[in-house]
Amino acid sequence: MHLIDVTNSYASLVHSQLNSTDVNYVKVYSLGNTSVIYTESNNAIGIVLENHSRRVRREEFEFVIKRLVKENDPSYQITIDKNQHVLEIHVNK
Repeated sequence: MHLIDVTNSYASLVHSQLNSTDVNYVKVYSLGNTSVIYTESNNAIGIVLENHSRRVRREEFEFVIKRLVKENDPSYQITIDKNQHVLEIHVNK
C-alpha cells in the first residue's frame, strides 16, 4: 500500500478547511480507491478515509494510522458510517 499526496488536486477542499475550522494543516492522500484526508490542529489530529465503491478495509485503517500518526501507542476514537464507506479517526494530542 502506498499513500500518494494529491493535495494539489483538492485546493478548494483545503482552502475551505483552513478557513472554516480551527485546523492549521491539511493534506489529502490517495490510497488506491480510498481517499484519505488528514487534518491537524493544536489539539487534535483528524483523519477521514472514504471509499465510494466499497467498505474501507481494516488493513487500510491500520496502515494509515501507522503512517500518519507519529505517536508510538496512539489513543484514538473511530466513527464509522452505516455502510462503512466513510471512517473518521480522531486523535487527541
